[in-house]
Formats: sequence, C-alpha cells, structure tokens
Amino acid sequence: MKFLIPTEPDDTHAILVKVALENMGHQVRCIFTADQPTKQKNSVFIDTMGYQWKSADKYDSFFLDNDYDVVWWRRPNKPYVPTQSAHPDDYKFIVRENTLFYESLTDTLSPNAWWVNPKESAIRANSKLLQLKIAVESGLTIPTTLCSNSPEDIRYFLLRHEAEGVIYKPLCGNGWLEENKINMRYNPKITFLELPDNQLLQLSPGIFQKEIKQKHTLRITCFGDYLVGATLNAQSHEEGRYDWRAIRQDHLSIEPYSIPAKLAEQIRTFMRKMGLVFGSLDFIVTPNDEYIFLEVNEQGQFLWMEEYNLDFKMLDIFVNFLVSGTRKFEWRPQVLAHEIDQYRTDVSEIVARNRRYHVASNNAHVL
Repeated sequence: MKFLIPTEPDDTHAILVKVALENMGHQVRCIFTADQPTKQKNSVFIDTMGYQWKSADKYDSFFLDNDYDVVWWRRPNKPYVPTQSAHPDDYKFIVRENTLFYESLTDTLSPNAWWVNPKESAIRANSKLLQLKIAVESGLTIPTTLCSNSPEDIRYFLLRHEAEGVIYKPLCGNGWLEENKINMRYNPKITFLELPDNQLLQLSPGIFQKEIKQKHTLRITCFGDYLVGATLNAQSHEEGRYDWRAIRQDHLSIEPYSIPAKLAEQIRTFMRKMGLVFGSLDFIVTPNDEYIFLEVNEQGQFLWMEEYNLDFKMLDIFVNFLVSGTRKFEWRPQVLAHEIDQYRTDVSEIVARNRRYHVASNNAHVL
C-alpha cells in the first residue's frame, strides 16, 4: 500500500508511524508543507487527460499523482514565507498566494484515498462550539458553557456560577516561546474580580464553563469504532486539577479503562456526525460516575500513552488501523507487535536530519 503523510519535519508521531509502516513493506512519503516556497517547488499539470502534482526540493523530486491508498492528514502547515524575503508591500500578497496554492493542492489530493481524517472534517473539528453542539445531539453530557465577547454576559455568567466556579478556555491552543522552549497556558479557574476591563473582554471572545467536580480524567482514543480508554491520575496533583497536561511528565500515571457500552455508542455517533475516523476525546468522570465531554482533538498526541504504560500498544493499534482502511476496525494483539522502543534510534536520527533540511514547525502555522 501507498501512504502519504502531510506533517511537520519534527513530528515524532508521523516519523514513528512511517518507519513502522515501511517495516511492514508499505511505501510511505512524508511531505512537509511549510517548505513551500523557500525550500520546496511545486507544479500542477492539469488538462483533459489528467492531473499531476510535482514536488521538488534540493534533495528529491517526485510526482504526487493521486494514487495513494491512505492519506494521514497529520499536521500540515501553511507555507512559510520569511518576512524579510519580500518587500513589505508585497509580503501579504505572496503569503496569500502561497496559502491559496496549497489549499487548492490539498483539496484535490488523492480523492479516492482513505483519509484520516478528511480535510474538511479536520477543519470543522477545530470549532469548539460545533463539537459541543454535536456532542449534545449525540447524547453526551457537556458542561454549562458560554462562548462570548460580551462583557455583560461574561460577568453575569461568572456571578451565576460563582458557587461552583468557572473555567476559562481560549478557542484555540495558545503557546509562546521562552528560553528556547514552548510554554502553554492551561485552562485556569477564573473569578469575577480577575476579569480584565470591559474593553479587553470585548476584544477577545472566550469559552467559559461551569466547573465540574472530578473523580478522575478520562482520555478515549478512537481508531474508527475501536476505542481505547485510559484514566489519568490528574486529581492527585494540584497542578493537574484543571488540566492534566500541566502535570510534570514523570508524575502522571495512566491505567486502562473499560468504557461502558452506552458511552461507547454515544462516542461513535459523535465521531460519525463530526465526520471523523480518528481522534482523542477528553472527559471528566464526576464523583457520581457521570461522564462529561470536554473536547475532541482530531490529531491529538496519542503515542505518549505507550510511553507511560506499556499496556497501551498505541503504535501497533494505529498502524494496523491505517492499513485496515476502514472505520469498522478491531485491533487483535499479535506476537510481533510494533513498539516504540524498537524504532526509537531510527526516529531520532530522522527527526534530527529533518530539522536540518526542512522548515521547523516553530516557524510554521498550522492550517
């Protein structure tokens, strides 16, 4: 089989999956879309006879001729155009043209391939409000939520739920570079007195949710209809009270979790309505054993679970899921399973080489 993975040069998930698939005898190509236009040249030849996409850089030239069996729409980036590469009056035009060129290319790429996930569904999945709306339609329970830039509505919402508490979330993940590392701000609890002035509140809409008391955090990864559940010990750490990602790596522990049949069916319904075949879902489990849906990340990190607990064979599950080419996938453990450790050295070398030759993801902007 032939696989195409649009992604970032330093995405270890993509490289691990590529190496594992090649070890199975498949053909796999990663394409780093941020290399356009400084490190990559692309041409499309189209007429009544057919359609061909040629991509070339300093080291390779190849045709992407739309005959891939599977496209893993992993983490494609917008073309990266350095600000100093063009006159300021021309810069916005050049960026726009490159972006539209790549959107057109990927809109027409491998229409007969199995996409994980379809590009249109991946874009729709970035809508937090759409996620919550479809979750309710699928029978899932969500936190009481306000998404607003109205200072009056925001202040009233905080006062109304003052007893339980309110959590603030941005509509997209936000990070910043500091001392050569990326810092992230995780979902904080916010009080009425901590709100900025009305002018600032109105400038930036946000998501405000009534705080839900937690027994534990539940992460469910969907490989089509095959679901893997994991409980995270977030509540035993103060820094993980509101977001388990804030816990230091060596302090977090996870354990397999048996997903109730009703919840599993609701999740499958939700994923179908979203048009997704793969994704990582976060839930809160309350002290009364209620399941509260928070969000789905359609290309969330998932191999880390195997690093924390070897009971989770996430790499083996995912590569076999890709090969299956179907939502109706069921993983069957094999004696010769793919494990992260067996590819670790190869992946480290590939990532180091990619960083030297391609546009680093910190310079690029996710599509």
